[in-house]
Amino acid sequence: MQPSPCSPLRSTAARNDARDRTLALTLALAAGAAAALPGSTACSRCDLYYYPLELSLEESPVDADLFAVAAAQEVALAVGDGGTILRRIDGVWTAQASGTEAALRGVEVTGAGVALAVGDGGTILRSADAGVTWSAVDAGVTAGLAAVRCRKDGTCVAVGDDTLLVSLDAGATWATPGDAPPEPGALRAVGIDRWTFHSFIAVGLAGAIVVSDDGRTWTSVPGSTTDYAAVASDSNDWVLAGADGALFVLLINDELFDNSLFEPAAVTGMSRDGRWMVRDDGSLRHGEPLWQEEANVVDDAAGRPMFAVASIGDEALVVGAEGLVGRGRVADEMECVPH
Repeated sequence: MQPSPCSPLRSTAARNDARDRTLALTLALAAGAAAALPGSTACSRCDLYYYPLELSLEESPVDADLFAVAAAQEVALAVGDGGTILRRIDGVWTAQASGTEAALRGVEVTGAGVALAVGDGGTILRSADAGVTWSAVDAGVTAGLAAVRCRKDGTCVAVGDDTLLVSLDAGATWATPGDAPPEPGALRAVGIDRWTFHSFIAVGLAGAIVVSDDGRTWTSVPGSTTDYAAVASDSNDWVLAGADGALFVLLINDELFDNSLFEPAAVTGMSRDGRWMVRDDGSLRHGEPLWQEEANVVDDAAGRPMFAVASIGDEALVVGAEGLVGRGRVADEMECVPH
C-alpha cells in the first residue's frame, strides 16, 4: 500500500486506523467480497491504494499433501507424501515416478537440469533430466531429511534430524562435513546465497541455526528457541520464519532481530528471494520486504494450508495440503481505499 501526498498517515493514530481499514478490505477481497471494494477505478490524490494479490488454483493430478516446491527456468517440481513428485511445464502439472513411497519433504532443481528430492528415512533422489526420471542415491543416513539446496558450482546441502550433508558434485555423492556440530538439531530449511555474510545457513526446531561460509565448516548460532520452518536471503542478511508467525533477521554479526508482525499462524514457507510467504492458515503474503506493515495478504483463499512457495519470474508457485497447487501474482490494477 502506498500513501497519497495528502494522506494523514504521518500520525500514528491515523496510520493504525488506515492500516486496519485496509486489512479489513483485503480480507474481504480474499473471501470473495470483491464487489464491496471500490474496484479498479482511478484513485484520487487523497485515497490510499494498493495492488491486491490474486491466487489461481491449478489442476493437480494428486490429492497427497505437497511439502516443497522449486523452480528453475521453465520447469517447476513439487514433492510430498507417499513419494509424490509433480513436474510443471507450460502451466500443466504431471505426476512422475519416484520409485519410493517415503514422504518427500524437500526439492531442488537447477538451471543445469539436475534435480534432487529428499525425505523420510534418509531418502535422496536425483534426476539428470530436470525431474523426468529419478534414481536413488545412498548417502549412508537413515534420519529424516527435510530440505535441499544447490548453488551453481554443484555444491549442495541437505539437512534433517541432527543431519547435515554436503555434496560437491551436484548431489551424486554426499558426506557429512568434516567440521560441523555433532548434533546440529532438527533442521528444517536450508539457504544458499553467495551474496550474504554467511553463504550457507540451515535452520530448524528449538532455535537450531547453523551457518557456513564454504559448506565445509559449520558453526551454531545460539540465542534462539523459535521453531523455524523457512529461510530466505535479504540483501546481506538471512530472514528466518516459523512458528507463531515468527520472523527474525539474522544480522551479519550473528545477532537476531525480531521482525514478527503477523498473526499467530505458523509461517510454513518463503520464496528464496524473500518476496513471498505462505502460512498454515492458507494465507499468501507478498512484500519487499515481507515484514513491512503494508505487505499484501490473501487470506485463506485456497481453503487449505499452504506449505511452500517459490518465485517464478514476477509470480509465485504455491503448494499445500491435499495436492494443492496454485499460482500467485500481484494484480495489474490497484484498489482504492477512500478515507
